[in-house]
Amino acid sequence: MVKATVEALDIDPKTGTTLGFYTFGEDRPNILLISAMSGWSATDVYANYLMMKHMRDVPRIDGSVTILPVASPLAFRLGVKVSPLDSKNIDTVFPGNEHGTVTERTAWEIWRRVVQADYVIHLQTGEQACVSHVTALHRDYIHVRNLASQIALPLVTQASGKRGTLITEAAHEGISAICIQMRGVRNGVEPQAAVEVREAILNFMRIKDMMPGEGIEAASTFTGITRQVNVGSEGFFVPSIRPGEEVISGDVIGSVQDENDVTTPYDGIVVSMSQMVYVFEGDMISEIAARLVERSKTKDDDINSIPQPRRKW
Repeated sequence: MVKATVEALDIDPKTGTTLGFYTFGEDRPNILLISAMSGWSATDVYANYLMMKHMRDVPRIDGSVTILPVASPLAFRLGVKVSPLDSKNIDTVFPGNEHGTVTERTAWEIWRRVVQADYVIHLQTGEQACVSHVTALHRDYIHVRNLASQIALPLVTQASGKRGTLITEAAHEGISAICIQMRGVRNGVEPQAAVEVREAILNFMRIKDMMPGEGIEAASTFTGITRQVNVGSEGFFVPSIRPGEEVISGDVIGSVQDENDVTTPYDGIVVSMSQMVYVFEGDMISEIAARLVERSKTKDDDINSIPQPRRKW
């Protein structure tokens, strides 16, 4: 059995902002798993909990896994996306600031572990019902694409590249970093989604010979950036398709009852889809990502595919 080495860091003891890092194994490569950058759902935390349980039972590990179950403790405790202490979303302030606000100092401490890791995987629960998938700068960096291609999930979408997010800053520093977005419900847990993600990570570890067993080759579909579909009227929205289905421009994907059908302006794979909900004009009800081989580059893609200058750290 592999015993965890625990490191607790008090960022702000008065508010209970303490980070707990659990490391299984001592060698390289090192995988850093991070969850709960917000408090909207505990599915990502549950996936890391399952990983920790599994690590305790393996006879040995050739390498190491470091797990941070809760990256933003106060936001997670309150079930919000931004910290009430400084109104900051931690996944917008990386690499952080050693002398900044509580959120910035928290990001700084996490970043210190990120730059020491060989692979960084940020676990996140989607805001809508979605296909569990990888989001990464796979079109910009080959080291990121290599990692994304070895995670056995059906889709890999192109990340927005917004500065301040963990996976963007890590990729720019030459670190293989991805985000796994999984199905989840607000203030709840989707256990099947958590198990699916745990198995994808364990399979990656087998591919890297970190654990005994034969790894299964991933066969993911790589796509561009997800595009939002918004409703044009108010009322009860009823979806007519599910995440994972393919659509072409003009297909009906749902309807606002007693008002009108909602059609998609895009071809691609439905990454996320709202469940039945009351909507207002302009609300997002779906995200769709086009297969890379099925569409030409658009102006937006050209902008997002320009390599960002790397920071000298």
